[in-house]
Amino acid sequence: MVPQKRLRLAGGDDDSESSLESSPPRRSSNKRRRTTSDESSVRRDISSDREAASTPPSEISSDGEQEDDEEALLAATQAIEARSRGDGNNEPAEYGILEAVQLKNFMCHEDMTYELGPLINFICGKNGSGKSAILTAIVLCLGGKASSTNRGARLQDFIKEGTDHASIICRLKNQGENAYMPEVYGKTIQVERHISRNGSSGYKLKSEKGRVVSTRKSDLEEICDHMMLQIENPMAVLSQDQARQFIASSSPVEKYRFFMKGVQLEQLDQDYRIIEEQLDNISAKIAARAPDLKVLKSKADSAANKLALSDRYEAMRDKLRDYRRQLTWAQVAIQEGIRDEYVQEIQEANDKIAATEAKAEELDVAYQESSRVATTAAERYGEANTTIQRLKDERDEQQVQQQEMKKNYSEAAAEQRQIRDALVSADRTITQKKEAIEQEVQRLAELDGGGAASRIKELEKATDAVRRAEAELQDHRDQRKIYLEDIDKMQKLENETGDVKKNEERRVTDLENNLKRLTENRNSQDLAFHPRMQELLRALHQERGFQEAPVGPLGKHVKLLKPEWSSILEKSFGGALSGFIVTCKRDENLLSNLMRRTQCSLPIFITNNLPLNIEPHLPDPRFDTVLSVLEIDNEAVRKQLIISNQIEQSILIPDLTEASKALYSEGPPLRNVKRCYCFSPGSKVKGVVLSYRNGRAAQDPVHEFIGTPRMKTDIDEAIQRQQEVLAECKAQRLRAESEFRSAQDRYAKARQALKRHANRNRELEIAVQRAEDNVERLKEAIKDDSVESGKLEALRQSLSEAEEQKVIHESSFQDSVIALDEQTKKLREATQKCKELDERIKDAEAMAHKAQLAAQKAGKKRAHDLHEKNRAESMIQDAKADRGSLERKKQEMDEKIASFTGQARQVCERVNLDKGETFESLNKKHEKLAADYRKYQTQVGDRDHIAAEASKWSKAYKVAEREMRSLESLQSQLTRTLAERRRRWVLFRGHITARARAGFIHKLSERGFRGRLHIDHRKKEMDIAVEPDITRRDGTGRSAKTLSGGEKSFSQICLLLSIWDAMGVPIRCLDEFDVFMDAVNRMTSVNLLIDGARHSSGGQFVLISPGTKSDIKRAPDVCAIEVAPPERGQTRLVLAPP
Repeated sequence: MVPQKRLRLAGGDDDSESSLESSPPRRSSNKRRRTTSDESSVRRDISSDREAASTPPSEISSDGEQEDDEEALLAATQAIEARSRGDGNNEPAEYGILEAVQLKNFMCHEDMTYELGPLINFICGKNGSGKSAILTAIVLCLGGKASSTNRGARLQDFIKEGTDHASIICRLKNQGENAYMPEVYGKTIQVERHISRNGSSGYKLKSEKGRVVSTRKSDLEEICDHMMLQIENPMAVLSQDQARQFIASSSPVEKYRFFMKGVQLEQLDQDYRIIEEQLDNISAKIAARAPDLKVLKSKADSAANKLALSDRYEAMRDKLRDYRRQLTWAQVAIQEGIRDEYVQEIQEANDKIAATEAKAEELDVAYQESSRVATTAAERYGEANTTIQRLKDERDEQQVQQQEMKKNYSEAAAEQRQIRDALVSADRTITQKKEAIEQEVQRLAELDGGGAASRIKELEKATDAVRRAEAELQDHRDQRKIYLEDIDKMQKLENETGDVKKNEERRVTDLENNLKRLTENRNSQDLAFHPRMQELLRALHQERGFQEAPVGPLGKHVKLLKPEWSSILEKSFGGALSGFIVTCKRDENLLSNLMRRTQCSLPIFITNNLPLNIEPHLPDPRFDTVLSVLEIDNEAVRKQLIISNQIEQSILIPDLTEASKALYSEGPPLRNVKRCYCFSPGSKVKGVVLSYRNGRAAQDPVHEFIGTPRMKTDIDEAIQRQQEVLAECKAQRLRAESEFRSAQDRYAKARQALKRHANRNRELEIAVQRAEDNVERLKEAIKDDSVESGKLEALRQSLSEAEEQKVIHESSFQDSVIALDEQTKKLREATQKCKELDERIKDAEAMAHKAQLAAQKAGKKRAHDLHEKNRAESMIQDAKADRGSLERKKQEMDEKIASFTGQARQVCERVNLDKGETFESLNKKHEKLAADYRKYQTQVGDRDHIAAEASKWSKAYKVAEREMRSLESLQSQLTRTLAERRRRWVLFRGHITARARAGFIHKLSERGFRGRLHIDHRKKEMDIAVEPDITRRDGTGRSAKTLSGGEKSFSQICLLLSIWDAMGVPIRCLDEFDVFMDAVNRMTSVNLLIDGARHSSGGQFVLISPGTKSDIKRAPDVCAIEVAPPERGQTRLVLAPP
């Protein structure tokens, strides 16, 4: 038999006739095999096969032909009789049968387990005891649908009232050679299905030991297919309604439908119809592709003809190829000639280098002597400068004292001027008083004369005098802004120089402290880092959570080989030398937490352990790089400084001029150079960094580094460098102090000028006031001409008071003169000392000038010798550089020749040029011939394109033709296969029908009945004719409608057993087969079922009967189970006692 799942058709030519026997087929895995197509039969005429294949199987033969096939019926009858004459022992199947069924909260069962026998099982019990529920549980547990049981439309309908969950467990036997995955499941497969009230449902496939193997329904279907468990086959599992319908009230059409479904012939018929539809689709594709195939053939023929025409011009193409080969190798020959010229130039450069090196050795001896002389002269000049500086310091101190004396002198002179002004004012007051007395006397004498008219004229003159005085005062006030601006300027200069002086003093203090720490702790490098560095290092030592221990601080792993670069490199590295290196983000977070805890915040770098190759990126070896002057004992530190600071491409040139020349004045930018460090002119602690910014030259300052060096270096030399820096900073401090004192003096002079301006302003204001008083006096005099004289005495009293005030001022003036003379004497002495110091400085400067001239002369001589030496070395370097450039060019040319040669060999192997031919002559011939060939191509077309088109259309035609042949071959093969399959389907149907007839007759004879099974395949009807009276001569039998209830049930049981015998399924279930039988017929039917089951090979029967266990004959292969009816108040169903 075939399983319920639709299978792909197997090849008809490989099947044997033994597959059509009525015995159950072997239980093996149903593998699918592909149909093969015979290429040689693509063009075969298939019309006759299609005509035969298009006829449905059910209409091929008539009922008369099948019923008259006495040979098949006879053979089936003999086989059944031979089997019934045997020992009658039915051996249990090794796999594919039920061992037990367990129900929990399923329908009326709360928790029951039913152990089933391997052969014949009778489940007995009264109505309502739950017999049919067991059969329903088996169907649902093994993958059946709820609707197929006719006991409920939904899974929730099977859950016991009052509960929310139900479960079914079926144990399947899994032994023998054909067991399903015994290494996974063992000897028993447990299938569990769980049902919930909310509608959810699931499966669990467990092994023999209870381990869950799968929860997928597809795996359960694979198991059922392997064991051929046709759970939803209506003839394999007859539920109560189906059994009643089939046994009691089914019509011939319904019986035929049950029969066809039971033996799976209906499923095969449907599969064959699907294949017919595929054949129709293939035919439509063939018809649609035929015109396209003709078009492709036409295009392929046309392209082939055009390709044949283009082959006539192959001679021209061959000549072009020959020219192209010669042109290719001519380019190689040109490059080889250039390479030979480089070889000659390299030899000449070697000779030049040897001669220049000999001259450089001679110049070096001369330079060493001139250097010794220049050093001695420089030391003498330095001593002279020291003397000058000492004298200048003394002069500066004396000038400070002189400035102080000048200030005192100015204050005394100002005080004297104020007293003089007061004395002059007193004289003026006395004069005015005397004049007033005279005028009063004259007024009194001229009361009746022309005095009033003269006073009016005086008033006009006095008014003009007021105007002139006010104009002069306004002009003087306008000049105040200039004095204020000068004071602001001088004050700003004083503040600036004061800040510079403070900065220099702070630098000196810091350097002195740093030098002191460096001297006192010459063996400890920790002072150069963060004050809490030791706490952080202890915390790192105690921490065990790092994936890799951090490396740091970086400065402890770096040693400076040239200490003169210490300040510049320490400043350029910034905080990197105090940082740490980790290898992952987790370690970075852990180290950051430790830094926060110890209050020691430092940079953290993340790097990996992969090697870093910098050889291709190094600059010219004639330059020192930052990397070359450092000795780094840790590869991670070296890698980090290369990545972050590019130390391998940062060169060091001490002289700024040479550095500028090397970077900016010698052609293109230096290869692999990012920046260049050099010293600032006149300083070893400050520097300049030269680089390229946006393609242009850039220069930035590098300030001195204040602090203890973080890189390891020679401590004595570091102390000496710090002392030199300190001396340089002290000299800068003295210059700053001198500039500050000069700024103070200028600021004081500006304030004195403003003060003099203010005094003059007061004098002008007094003059204006006096002129205004005179005007008022004249106005009052004119007004009081008519008043009697009464103020003459008052004027005389005022004159007396003014004279007394004058006497006081004269005494004060005498004191101020004495004080001013004393200040003048001190100032003169200070000025004389300054002049003497100036003379001494002048003499010292003269001596220094002589020493300077001598030092300059010696220095020029040394510089000349050094220049000549450097010039010779430069010539050597230039010659080596030229040689290196030539060697690089030669190497590049070798690589270029190798590249040209490789490219040329891709065209062809080396060919010799024709005699007298050059690249230019060959190129001209090639161009002329190419122009002729292009003209041909314009007319005919490019051969490569023509060949490509011909190949394309040829391939397209071949592919289309191959696909057409494949479709036709597939169509032919499917047609023949389908025809053969239908023939075998009809033959198989005949064998099944004969077997069912013979089995039916044989089963009836067990009780002495006669009968016949009528099957009309064209009308699709099946019916029985039974004659209970064996004494009647007429053997045609009676219709089932004329039989009694027991006879009808017995006859239907015989029919069912005969169909079961023809089907060959492993599990056969029947619900209440004897519901309409009396005791005699029930006993006969039971015996008949037991006997039929015993003659069935390896089949298991599960039969449900409303009778009792006593109705069942006891036997070893018969298992009778009686389900007790539920009692009132009972909460658990139990098996009746045996």
